[in-house]
Amino acid sequence: MTRPYTLSTYTDADRADLLRLWNKALPLDAVTEGQFESRVLLDENFDFRTFLLARDGESIAGFVIGTYASRMPLGDADPEGTRSWITVLALDPQRDRRQLAGVLIEELEERLRTLGKKDVWVSTYPPGYFVPGIDQRNDGPLLEIFLQLGYAKQKEAISMDAPIVLFRVPESVVAKEEALAREGIMIRPYRRTDLVRFLDFLGRTMPSDWVRVERANLRKMTDGGFQPEQISLVLHGDDVIGYCQFEGSHFGPFGVAEAYQGRGIGTVLLARTIERMKQQGHHDAWVLWTDDAAAGVYSKFGFNETRRFAILRKTL
Repeated sequence: MTRPYTLSTYTDADRADLLRLWNKALPLDAVTEGQFESRVLLDENFDFRTFLLARDGESIAGFVIGTYASRMPLGDADPEGTRSWITVLALDPQRDRRQLAGVLIEELEERLRTLGKKDVWVSTYPPGYFVPGIDQRNDGPLLEIFLQLGYAKQKEAISMDAPIVLFRVPESVVAKEEALAREGIMIRPYRRTDLVRFLDFLGRTMPSDWVRVERANLRKMTDGGFQPEQISLVLHGDDVIGYCQFEGSHFGPFGVAEAYQGRGIGTVLLARTIERMKQQGHHDAWVLWTDDAAAGVYSKFGFNETRRFAILRKTL
């Protein structure tokens, strides 16, 4: 059967037209040229062969970005080196999106299969996802297309936002912080002399992608691009047992060592980090990805769910 579209791989000449389509097809997740460069083209694992465009004549009708660990290993996100990801699928809303998606994804899956990949995820690629999946409320038809193409829902991710301009640390949290202090557990801003033990804590207890993000921020700190007060640490004696960070109004990631969970440490850490964000002039805070369990903690501090995503997977 003759394909209704001509497929090609991305080239530099496609940039302007592609960005116009991206922002038309995905208005809630629009990007700038700089973001496209830094998060797609300059990703260490970028491979133009899995960045496919569908053309109708001279115009781009849709595109899909596929990626895999071609140069940079992804640790526990890809322990056997057999995973791949779709980070973006953009389809002209004025066309038959089901047909267009089928053409693009069928070709991408075949290329990934040839590369030895055994499954493909939408869209949890650790170094460069834009959203963690398909927005179930705002793009239900696209979710349905993926399901029709054999993808299955694995779990959900929640985005949350909160106004923080009037935030005050609740008295109950202050009391909890004081009780933790009596146990020798202290929460304070990161100091540059914490570097080695902080990295040791991250490497032992946190996902490999969180370690990658934090290493990048700590490198920025060496030339003033990131500030120590953007990270909070939890210490028990000399041991780092938890941390939290923020970048602008983006809150997180944050985590507490498993042995110390369930003691209210995360609640105090969250509250003190929001307080510091407010002190730096931020009026809002947002979290791109959390789950229903953590959402209950966030909601105590004014966070509300704004988007809910379906994380999808297909065996190749």
